[in-house]
Amino acid sequence: MTQAGITREQWKLMGVLSLFWATLFGALGIFFPFYSLYLKENLGLSGQQVGLAMGGFHLVGLVGQPAWGYLADRTGARKTVLVVITLGMALGFIAYWYVKSYAALLLVSMLFAAFYTSLIPQGLALSLGLLYRSSNSHFEWVRSIGSVGFLITCFGFPMFLDAAAAKPGETDLGLQFPVAAGIILLTTAVVFLIPNQKAIREKAQPGAWRVLVADRKFRRFLLYVFLANFMLDGPMFLFPIFVKSVSPEQTLGTLKWLWLIMLIPEIIIIALSGNIRRRIGVRLLMFAGLAAGGLKWLACGFFGDVPVVLHASMLLHSVYVAGALVAMPLCVNYLVPVQLRSTGQGLATMISASLGGGICSNLAAGWLIDHVGPAAPQIYGGIGAMFLLLVAPFLVPKVTPRQAD
Repeated sequence: MTQAGITREQWKLMGVLSLFWATLFGALGIFFPFYSLYLKENLGLSGQQVGLAMGGFHLVGLVGQPAWGYLADRTGARKTVLVVITLGMALGFIAYWYVKSYAALLLVSMLFAAFYTSLIPQGLALSLGLLYRSSNSHFEWVRSIGSVGFLITCFGFPMFLDAAAAKPGETDLGLQFPVAAGIILLTTAVVFLIPNQKAIREKAQPGAWRVLVADRKFRRFLLYVFLANFMLDGPMFLFPIFVKSVSPEQTLGTLKWLWLIMLIPEIIIIALSGNIRRRIGVRLLMFAGLAAGGLKWLACGFFGDVPVVLHASMLLHSVYVAGALVAMPLCVNYLVPVQLRSTGQGLATMISASLGGGICSNLAAGWLIDHVGPAAPQIYGGIGAMFLLLVAPFLVPKVTPRQAD
């Protein structure tokens, strides 16, 4: 045994999983912050077209996420599923590089989404299956390293673009695709290093997914995550368009610093969120994230043209992430049977990230940008989150951590 009751084998496992999340989010740190700006600036799409492209992107996730999850649970081949998903995602990034028309964009987005939208929930299921030890899970430490990877690439990619530009100011945002493809291939390589322990080879019985569908507590939880993502995700996906409206001359530079302000506290809060969760519980951590996300968008929407307020509001992002990206999947882990972890994470992500955030919220945000203004998604999303906070305790059931597997 070593310090904090963690064995050397556990440290090795945490190291491999940390590398997995670092490379995964390293690729997303290039794609996520700059993709909608690429659609707007390089392809010349309207706000509504961007919203439709992002919404169609997640439409495939409605099928892909539960399908990949159920395949992983039925076969027990969770590592193989992750390898296929990461390889498909790398090919999708390369395909994006050759897109020149809106029709081609929609087609490639659907193909890419078949893999990308399932990578995080299946990575969560695998990581929690290996690290889950009741309320003393070390998952938060591992997940915080993913934010480090996101920080490095999000902050470094604009520098890379400036260095690669033929002339000052002539940056090619399309370079995000081959660079992200190279990083996600590293994720594929890391998956092979993850030990294929018995905990991630459990098989579910045929038709076991019906247990989740019939669970009233789980259905109420799904309604909550749908509404939370509907309020908060669209403003985040289209955030670069909002930033351009308040900082038209220095959009990339402003985005770079805003993400830096968001990510440094995020890394600290996520690393500490295990201790916070053990003190206040998963539900309160989720509600704190919802409140922080709503307040962040209200500050941006009403006072985003004031640089001090815009930058200061980004500090709330770390609390939002702890609630949405750490507490939410852990809550799923407590609610579903152990042999259905992959299916449960897939269903929760389908309802929250794909249906609520990816489709409905992006479509609404795109419409608001075109018909109300670039700050409208932030204003209405923040107001909606505050209203949801009032009813959240009636939707999210109380959960009790199970004993170690």
